[in-house]
This record gives sequence, structure tokens and C-alpha cells, in this order.
Amino acid sequence: MILFTSDLDRTLIYSERMMTEYPIESETACVEMMDERSITFMSYQSIKLLNTFHENHLFVPVTTRALHLYKRIHLFQNDIKPPFAVTSNGGTILIDGAVDQDWHQELYARIVRTSLPKEDMLQAFAAIRHESWVLRESYVDGLFYVFQIVKEAVPYDELAAFEVELQKIGWRTFLHGRKLYILPQQVDKAFAVQRVKEYIDDYDVHVAAGDSFMDYLMMKEADIGYSPLHGEIFETMPNAPKVTWLNGRGVAFTEELLMKLLESKTTLIR
Repeated sequence: MILFTSDLDRTLIYSERMMTEYPIESETACVEMMDERSITFMSYQSIKLLNTFHENHLFVPVTTRALHLYKRIHLFQNDIKPPFAVTSNGGTILIDGAVDQDWHQELYARIVRTSLPKEDMLQAFAAIRHESWVLRESYVDGLFYVFQIVKEAVPYDELAAFEVELQKIGWRTFLHGRKLYILPQQVDKAFAVQRVKEYIDDYDVHVAAGDSFMDYLMMKEADIGYSPLHGEIFETMPNAPKVTWLNGRGVAFTEELLMKLLESKTTLIR
């Protein structure tokens, strides 16, 4: 059996903008609605392939999305129902749709041991934060911050110095597109996936997929990682170890990835 842990946005599901940037000929389906508007999509072929994989192997969605935003993806609530899911960048594990309270308690204990309170982080950030580049903030599931930014106005030298200071107090940053994430060091997809793997004892190989730096540790710790050419990992680390690049971009990457998983023997997945 293959254990497949995968990022969602820009790896399995795509915004309308991404669908326009990387068009495909096959038909697409909406997998997420907001205010009666379709906002993310997959191809019918991708859904079919993922469902076939789900019936024969173990698929675990792993997303930075807050829990309520993951639950908005109706495909994974109504059609393909994974027994495990990871949300909030590793902050929450779902088992058959219910929050794993043991992981919840353990993670918070880890954060208390290794990171100073969020007030200390915010005080440090205040030294470089300015309305000219930070537009608004959100605090995700009581775990980490996401700041909407003006990418062109980011003071990169100051941000780099801030990152060094953050490491001393147990926090870190990820700059991803027009979002700046600031997280306790223990809030990582890879750590939650490690816990999920403790609950599973019958898989043969672990495959991970993702497009961003926030996926990279999970991919490094898998037996093999797949990443798209449209992702920031390829853009900045094209020689990243333990990562295999596929030819497709956008939905074409997803279809190629899922076909490769279904066609491969578990011991010969490369």
C-alpha cells in the first residue's frame, strides 16, 4: 500500500487564476464554493484518478489551510473521505473527520516548551511592520499568523534580520506569494505526518507531494517527493534532494502525478 501525503492548493486543487494560467483541454469540476461562487477546481480526470487511488491506497490531505477552510472543500467532505487529514500546517490532525485531541494537546505542550508566547513575536515584528507592506493579519486556529502583504514593498533586508531574531525565540517565517506566515517552529506539516504514520502500520512506501517551502520537510522525510514545475521549490531549489519534478504544470501535473502513483509498484515508484 502507498501512503500518499499531499498538499492541496496548487498541488491537487487550483484557483481560477491558476486554471487560466495553465489551461487544459479536459473538463473541470468545482471542488470548493464560497458565497455560492466556485473558487477551486480539479479536472474530472484528476478526481477519477484520486478516487481510484483512495480505494486502493491511503491518501492523506495535508494543508496549511485553517480547519474551517479545509472543510469548505466539499470533495473531501462528501465524495472522497480520507480517514486522516492534516490542516493548519500540521496544527490539527483529523481522524475520520474528528480532531485528534491527543495530538492537539501534545503539540501545544511542544510549543510552550520551545517557543516564546505570540506576544513576544508580535513585539519583535512591530519593529519592521508597516502599513506600506502589511495589509491585514489573521490568526489561524490559535496557532500561527498569516499576514497579507504588498510583495513589491517588502523590506527584505529587515525581514531577514527579523527571521534571525525569530529563531532565537522559537518562531520562523515563510514568505509565500502575497502572504507572510509566522509560525512556532513545532507547527510543521512533517511533524503531524510523522504522528499519522504512527497510526498506520501496513504501508509499503511513503510518497509526498507539494509545491512550496512549507511542504519541503514533509517531502524530504518521505521515501520520495513530487513537486510541480510551477511551484516555488522548483523556482528556487531545482536541485533539491529527494524531489522528483514532473513535466506537467497546473492540473496537468496533478493528472501526471496520480497516473504515476497508480501505475507504479510500491517498491518501484520512481
